[in-house]
Amino acid sequence: MRLFLLASILAVASYVCAHGADERPATTEELIARNRGIEARNLAARKCASAIAEFEAQRMAKRDRLMKRQTPTSTAPTPHYTSIQNSTCVLHPETIEGPYYIRNEYIRTDLRERQTGVSLVLDIGVINSRTCQPFKNAFVELWASNATGLYGGYPTGQPTHIKTDTFLRGGYFTNDAGIVEITTIYPGYYQGRTAHIHAMVHNNWKSGANGTLLSGQGNVNHIGQFFFDETWNDRVYATSPYNLNRQPRTLNTQDWILWGAGTGAYINLQYLSGSSLTGGLLGYITVVVDGNANYRIQNANSL
Repeated sequence: MRLFLLASILAVASYVCAHGADERPATTEELIARNRGIEARNLAARKCASAIAEFEAQRMAKRDRLMKRQTPTSTAPTPHYTSIQNSTCVLHPETIEGPYYIRNEYIRTDLRERQTGVSLVLDIGVINSRTCQPFKNAFVELWASNATGLYGGYPTGQPTHIKTDTFLRGGYFTNDAGIVEITTIYPGYYQGRTAHIHAMVHNNWKSGANGTLLSGQGNVNHIGQFFFDETWNDRVYATSPYNLNRQPRTLNTQDWILWGAGTGAYINLQYLSGSSLTGGLLGYITVVVDGNANYRIQNANSL
């Protein structure tokens, strides 16, 4: 534990020296609290492993049947993952909120607006580690950068809030089976960060009259980030408009937040249609959260 904590602190220091504080690294106290909870979280989720396996297998089988009905010529691929992946057998790691969150974003399932890039349909399942049951009516909120590494609402690329855009932000609630499907694009990268999507899970959430989530009105059960295997990053970033990004690329092995999150934060990907990126990608991830947790949203910027 002490060696792991020391390595974490050194990684944070190295990151700040190289990249500044674009996404505020965890403090020493936060690192200590996070690392103390790793084993406890793993133990809490381990008892749910069989429930998670059945949960994800059913989702994949249902998706496969649906895709084959929609494409009678059988052009839809067979899901790559026919059994549970190790990444879904641990409690999904908590990570930092980062400086680019905006409160009170829209309740919607398609976040793309006019942003171009590889379409990404995310099949997100949420499990409550307290019960090992699907977490229904949990609001899953996502936000990510566009293909060239900019966040909606932060057009300068710096954590200075200028609310002009809402692209690639928002979310929707899980159904009775604990599943929500959200469409976005494959995120770009920016200096100091590899490809990632921010995620927040809310319970007892409330909505505004204008169709937005009232951030902070309910409980925040999870604040995390989703990541991608580097081979997928390489494929996507070789295409337009990603290849127009002139920011220095940070690899997975160089991202201190991913390093701290571990394998539990990776999305399992497959081609959505055919065998190329032009048809988009389908990603599966099961987020195992503590249904009794309640984290505080740090960013005060709002829609």
